[in-house]
Amino acid sequence: MTILRNLPEQLILAHAPWVLGGGLIVCIVGCAAAGLALIFSGEVGGLFTILVGSCVPLAIFAVAIKRDQAIFDATAATVTLQRRTLFGYGRQTYDLGDVRRAEVEDFSDTARAILTFHGASPPYPLVEAYVSGNAPRQVVDAINDWLRAARRTERKG
Repeated sequence: MTILRNLPEQLILAHAPWVLGGGLIVCIVGCAAAGLALIFSGEVGGLFTILVGSCVPLAIFAVAIKRDQAIFDATAATVTLQRRTLFGYGRQTYDLGDVRRAEVEDFSDTARAILTFHGASPPYPLVEAYVSGNAPRQVVDAINDWLRAARRTERKG
């Protein structure tokens, strides 16, 4: 996830896999163009090229490409978690006081950031995919730092 805004009153994090999505779109368009060129030159195999070469990347795009956003709002005392896919849009809003902290969830050599809550709510992965590198730890640190500052401000006010 990328930090879009980090202010005392609001923290916004977002993840959009632009490179993967763009690569899949280039593959879809390229295979469709190649298939159409084959069809116009009289080759029936062009139809197969269009169907397989375009439909497989399109299916991967539909399943794998998800835009995630987390909005921590101290003024409204809420955390809004949004996930948009090709098939729909999901949005969940929690009270800021219900959020315990952010944690790193490890899987083999990869990790992802999750939010944990007080009470019975299960942990919420901010991004469904696990990634290698230090990015999940940086996101968790930013969230936890922001939550600590917001809670200190709340107690003073």
